[in-house]
Amino acid sequence: MLLLELAVALPVRMVRFATDWIFFNPRIGPLRYVAWAAFAYLFFALTLVYIIAPIRGYAGQAYLSERLRYDAERWLATAIYDAEGNFVGTFDPRLDSRQDVNWTGQAIEVGHYVANPDHKSIPVRDVPENYWKCLTYHEDRYIGTPLNPFGIDLLGVLKIPYSTIRRSIALKRLSLGVGGSTLPMQLARVIYKTPPHLKESTGEKIRRKLAEWWLAPVIYFELTRDGDETALKQWAANHLWLAQRTGGQSLHGVEVASQIVFGKEAKDLSVAEQFILASAVNKPIILLEGSERLNAVRLDRWRYIAEVRARTCAEALIDDPAEQARVVFDLVGLAGGPPDPQVKPKLEAALELNAPDRAARARANPVIRANTLMPSARFGIREEMKQIYGFDWRNHVRGVTTTFDAAENLAFHGKIEQTLMRLNHKWGNRLNPNYTLDPQKTGPDLKIPDVTVVAADAAGNIVRYYESGETAAYFGSPFARDTENGSYVVSREGRMLASTGKVLAAIAIANEGKDGADSLYLDTNAPARGLETCSHHGNLRRGRQARVVFACSLNEPLMIRTAQIGQARVKKLIDAFGFNMPPTDVSGAGTPPSTAVVLGQIAGSPRRVHQMSGVVLASLLGRDRAGVRPPSLIRDYDYTNIAEDQSETSRPKGIIVPRDVIARDARPLLKSLLEAPLCYESNRTSHGTLKSLNAWCASRRNGLRLHFAKTGTQVSEDPNATVDGWVTGGLQFDNGAAYSYVVLVGTGTASEPWARSLHSSQIAAPLVATLLGDLEAHARQHPQSHLLPASNRTLDRRPVTEPKLSSHAPQPMSEAERQRVFNLN
Repeated sequence: MLLLELAVALPVRMVRFATDWIFFNPRIGPLRYVAWAAFAYLFFALTLVYIIAPIRGYAGQAYLSERLRYDAERWLATAIYDAEGNFVGTFDPRLDSRQDVNWTGQAIEVGHYVANPDHKSIPVRDVPENYWKCLTYHEDRYIGTPLNPFGIDLLGVLKIPYSTIRRSIALKRLSLGVGGSTLPMQLARVIYKTPPHLKESTGEKIRRKLAEWWLAPVIYFELTRDGDETALKQWAANHLWLAQRTGGQSLHGVEVASQIVFGKEAKDLSVAEQFILASAVNKPIILLEGSERLNAVRLDRWRYIAEVRARTCAEALIDDPAEQARVVFDLVGLAGGPPDPQVKPKLEAALELNAPDRAARARANPVIRANTLMPSARFGIREEMKQIYGFDWRNHVRGVTTTFDAAENLAFHGKIEQTLMRLNHKWGNRLNPNYTLDPQKTGPDLKIPDVTVVAADAAGNIVRYYESGETAAYFGSPFARDTENGSYVVSREGRMLASTGKVLAAIAIANEGKDGADSLYLDTNAPARGLETCSHHGNLRRGRQARVVFACSLNEPLMIRTAQIGQARVKKLIDAFGFNMPPTDVSGAGTPPSTAVVLGQIAGSPRRVHQMSGVVLASLLGRDRAGVRPPSLIRDYDYTNIAEDQSETSRPKGIIVPRDVIARDARPLLKSLLEAPLCYESNRTSHGTLKSLNAWCASRRNGLRLHFAKTGTQVSEDPNATVDGWVTGGLQFDNGAAYSYVVLVGTGTASEPWARSLHSSQIAAPLVATLLGDLEAHARQHPQSHLLPASNRTLDRRPVTEPKLSSHAPQPMSEAERQRVFNLN
């Protein structure tokens, strides 16, 4: 009872004392007004922290939580690592499929809405423990305690009047003091890009502080749902400003800062390194050198972070004396040198060799680094992710590991561009006025056609990748991509294969098991002489050897022979490889599959054509049981959600098992027919469409076991108007290393030819030569002995299951239509 009476009486007595002896006591003069102000401010602070904050947090999360989650997702960057595990950089924000990131560095007004500049950070999955401990020690020591239960710190608010007096005396003018900004308040600054600045007026500072107080409780409530601080820790690890590049933008988040500052992933940081990054909050590390004065500031800042702030964490947070001494020793060692950006030696050499003018910026800027090291592959990587996840790929993926070595591929990129420059010099007079083959000459009035040069190993891992444009034409035509969700719609693909479609004809003929390389095919347009050469456009009916027909890509004899196989069988092959038949005409009649294959009227992406060569290669290597996936630029995904590793969407799609489309007994003939464009000779003279590459025939080149290839040239209604030039094939070296490849130069649409009277042998073949030389060097470094024939290998002799004939088989073409289409090819 006495305690209850005391509890009631004590506050009454305190109020009476305050009113009688302080607030209304005339004997203390003006000091009573100071007391009034102090009491009013104390009442404001208590009301703000314990009444307004919880109400605002609870109410605000009801309508702001979705926006906060969206903002957090919008700022997530996707990291890129190459096949060697080297950190290449992060995706340029301009490549975000959603196009909802303000990457300009300036506020953009959109009606009544102001889009503030955004940052990008690589999300961490597990927040480094010692980073969090040191961060909260410096920035928000009482978070989650009675002094800061809802995102606003009571002591920090009470500190403002005291710091205001001190700052005003020191500056000899009124200057609003600082109060302890909690982590939710600092995250509010990140959201609205309202950090304090030197020229900030008192009014601006008050408005900023009120805005932070208004939003901080909402952030705290949203990030600590059900008492779980995981989201709060992740935000603090992902979005706080830790380092800056000389003259500009900042680096946000532990993951990207640890890669740039220490050259390692956040999970591999030592205790001392974690303390340094946590101590860099509000004292960001200056990465690059500048003027003499800036260099002095840079080194002084670094030493202050390492020797003062980080050391304070070590001494306050580590209880074990031996461990504390070790961490302090590490901090002293780290403080000895400037914080130069870290780049793996191989990538450093690649930057200096291939982009010396951008090397310094690329070291400190992960976006510029990725743009420089992967000038074309980054577009392909994005497109590959879009084909799996659509426009929402950044929600799923926090990092990718590529299938290729970034430094090697950058050097290859330079070789291809040198080849293109030579081709432009040689054939420039045949290019249409608004086209060039020289990448250095492109501009508003001069563009380059799609140039795609891609090679993959036997497992489907792309090891060389070049594209001239930013549309990633290798992965399909832009008009085959769904504008609503970003996915690729195979049935919309209209890029014709030209004569590379004859690869399917070769498979169909070989599967039938009736022919040999010397078999005679009727040519109704044969010349009087030179049947053993590529001469054609005669008017005689003569038999021509199968190897000559394929070496010279002769349409007439091959159309007759392929039609004899049966349309249903050919159609099944087209479907199995994922190609599209040409559309029907106005009468509803369709092109026979055999004709569509031989004349290359079937359609597919370069990636699909590349997979076709990969299937043929796997079959010829005796690996017909293993599924062949579409070639990929991505070896591994680092998913934002670990559970996604096992999800259905993470598994490869479109796998083709070679034995399902190529019979085991078909291999010898298939090999002979598809080697012919490279290897066929008559009277010691090469006659194939790839005779310029006859030195790359396996029987003539030391160290080469196998090489097949097929060309194709697509034209418009004008037979001299070049639309696409194709080459696709595969090869294996004596050490087992095997590769499939595709090369394409063109626009993909008959309405936009880019050259006159240029064929794949003139344009694509030189690019193939450059590619083959690079693959030969790659093979020496990457032998694959397990791909070589083994004496105890058991081969599956199961023939291809023949489909039943369809009652709806397309009708044969009329003579007039056949002649028109034949001329187009």
